[in-house]
Amino acid sequence: MQAIPIPAVDPSLPELHFDDRYFRDPHGTVAPLLRAGARVARVPELGTLIFLRHADVAEALLDRRFGAMGTRYYEQQGWSDGLYIDWVRRTVVFLDPPDHDRLRDLLSRAFTPRQVARVRPITEEIATQLADAAAEAREVDLYDAFAQRLPLQVICGLLGIPTIDHGAVGDWTAALSLATATPTPEARVGADRAMQSFDDYVSRLVAERRVRPGDDLLSALIAVEEGGDRLSKDELVAMVVQLLYAGHETTRNLIGNGLFTLLRHPAELARLRRDPSLLQSAVEEMLRYEPPILFLSRVALVDVELAGLSVRRGDLVHVNLASANRDPEHFADPDRFDVGRAENRHLTFGWGMHFCLGAHIARMEGRVAFETLLRRFSGIELVGPPPSWAPATALRTLETFPVRLTPA
Repeated sequence: MQAIPIPAVDPSLPELHFDDRYFRDPHGTVAPLLRAGARVARVPELGTLIFLRHADVAEALLDRRFGAMGTRYYEQQGWSDGLYIDWVRRTVVFLDPPDHDRLRDLLSRAFTPRQVARVRPITEEIATQLADAAAEAREVDLYDAFAQRLPLQVICGLLGIPTIDHGAVGDWTAALSLATATPTPEARVGADRAMQSFDDYVSRLVAERRVRPGDDLLSALIAVEEGGDRLSKDELVAMVVQLLYAGHETTRNLIGNGLFTLLRHPAELARLRRDPSLLQSAVEEMLRYEPPILFLSRVALVDVELAGLSVRRGDLVHVNLASANRDPEHFADPDRFDVGRAENRHLTFGWGMHFCLGAHIARMEGRVAFETLLRRFSGIELVGPPPSWAPATALRTLETFPVRLTPA
């Protein structure tokens, strides 16, 4: 299917291209626009608006006149069918009420205090095991050895996914990541293949747990019910894939981006080592400074005005989390990385009805990760040239992260 015709957008607005330069250097690309006082830019490739300022981004995320993007972002690039698109159509973060509210309510009932209470000791145990293995190797890729494995093993453990299958799950979610921004034909094929693998695998797990339920999150999701309402098989598969994807890809980026930022700011790293009580504010500053996701997309459900511009019903728009988190109108000295920053209402987890349901778990995993790394290693240093940021994905992540570790 051909792409939806690119709408006409006010040509007098500054441009922000969704290209490799932006994805590799979002802050440097947007900084001149912020300095010039811009509140909004246009994305020529899609004929869309992208809002840059903290106040406007927060307003859009809270305003229910802006609905979830559904499949619109992909349709505007000519991608309207296939298994990946089918998954997007069933996934809670891409849906509006009433479907969104129903699925989110059912999902929240599975995140009981009992389930959440299990997470921290499991996370601490896994982090210790991974750090021990990395200490033996001394030189590792931080993603492969720790940042990806920690949240992946945690979410897989919560869902009762056998250890032997963790690698395959990681590969499938990596393929989905390549479809998040400007997917190439190869990325689309890879995402569809990953969804076929996910569908086959999760369907088998669901069938097994219906017969032999366990003490895990998947069994809880199967059992959850309210007023006779249950999750269908397709809804269960979509939700499990969303949990696996969002439950480790973004947290991996929190850990990786956060450590990379600490290494680029050695005085702040030394400060955090001296005063571990700063860890909670440090994790929030990592989330602000290099957010795991660069932007979100929404569709106007009615005609609405934002940032002094008229947005028409049906228009696709974007809200730039990275620039909102560096907005000088909201943050003092926003380009300074400060592990003790006190006022830090960043928008990394979104806002409003789509606020990340797993935010508290991600924050906990981030704190455990840095508690473990800083305690276990007296030295962490980059090996070779500075690593590059990945292009063509809305997820903010390094391509590789080779480090040399000195055990404490």
